[in-house]
Amino acid sequence: MTEPRGVIRRPDGESLRILLNEAASEGSLGAVEMTMDPGSSGPPLHVHPTHAEAFYVLSGELSFQLGDEVITGGPGTWACAPKGVAHTLANLGSAEGRVLCLFAPAGFERRFERMVATEPDEATADLSTAERSTQVIGPPLTNR
Repeated sequence: MTEPRGVIRRPDGESLRILLNEAASEGSLGAVEMTMDPGSSGPPLHVHPTHAEAFYVLSGELSFQLGDEVITGGPGTWACAPKGVAHTLANLGSAEGRVLCLFAPAGFERRFERMVATEPDEATADLSTAERSTQVIGPPLTNR
């Protein structure tokens, strides 16, 4: 089956789709849709000093760490990490999960654009300021 343009199915089965990038929103907003396999952890606990990152669960049940708080929820669950707030996400459940990720202002979605690019170009070759300034401060979220 051929994936629509802008969608990548990674070897682990998870998929990723860029919905809105910096150029299309005049720098205001980036949007990415991700599918997470059951039992998969997301990125390590990290902080974005340049932008907020928000998550909206579309399907499945996902867990989010915002600061010291961990919340888990299904479709309709909304979580927002303002800039400077440590956060991560994971699918600790037994079913596939799908999440909409928003970045405001835009820029961090370029990380995902590089992942879906079959051939890097000038627009995605360099790290954005948002990517360069992101700080990893802890491990990924796992079942404790």
